[in-house]
Amino acid sequence: MRCGQGAKRIVAEGGKIPKVASMLRKIPGIGHYTSGAIASIAFKEVVPVVDGNVVRVIARLRAVSANPKDSATVKRFWKLAAQLVDPVRPGDFNQALMELGATVCTPLNPSCSSCPASEFCHALSMAKRDSTVAVTDYPVKGVKVKQRCDFSALCVVELLGAETLLDKNQSSRKFILVKRPEEGLLAGLWEFPSVSLDGETVPLARREAMDRFLERDLKIDIRKTCNIVEGRYWRICSYFQPHSPQVELGVDDLFKSQDNKTTTWKCVYSNALSSMGLTTSDPTDERGHENWIASVL
Repeated sequence: MRCGQGAKRIVAEGGKIPKVASMLRKIPGIGHYTSGAIASIAFKEVVPVVDGNVVRVIARLRAVSANPKDSATVKRFWKLAAQLVDPVRPGDFNQALMELGATVCTPLNPSCSSCPASEFCHALSMAKRDSTVAVTDYPVKGVKVKQRCDFSALCVVELLGAETLLDKNQSSRKFILVKRPEEGLLAGLWEFPSVSLDGETVPLARREAMDRFLERDLKIDIRKTCNIVEGRYWRICSYFQPHSPQVELGVDDLFKSQDNKTTTWKCVYSNALSSMGLTTSDPTDERGHENWIASVL
């Protein structure tokens, strides 16, 4: 979704892709890694590219013992990588460094004897002097963060107008999507209306929480303007515990809430849902949102 926004921006600004990493990072969907790769490989700008392989190589070359996930350490790796970039062939160098980490300086079984940088490797030098030290001690293993378990109530709101009732084509069905905040979990993605819960709750509590959200943020009073046509419930740990009534809503009733500034929402035809950047019901299942949409439609 962000890449699509970036492409539209490039076209709107004349169709020319910036040649400098700092300008590339201003395009939605392009971060430090991608901007460095494009700028160095395509336009020969002398800038680094840092991925997991590069972090591993540099951590061993310089015997960096700090947590590689720490923000200050991440900045240090980018700074160290920038000092190494070849000024004549920066793109080739960056690709070679990534390839070195992927094929030679591997996580568990590095081929130090065939590594072209072995004579400069501080970790290897330390391992030769001290039997308690191993090259694979670098980079240090970060402490795994315990998986968080969040619960939400979720509702599918379908818009009903005269044209929808008369049209038998499923693709003409319209649904409300709400945009998540720009920060935090699943930032900026679109989803069916949902509200966070304090924990796993009974169906009535989820229904009441969802009703309050609809009335407060979308100005929908389901007691007056809606028909609940079906409902389901299941538990998905880590992300959502949906209570998902499907609600039919008169179009005229909804648009009274257009002046609401706290929630960004829009109407989407059913045939466009599967191609959108919607939140997924299961973070390990790339087709999670498609399966969920299919179950609704």
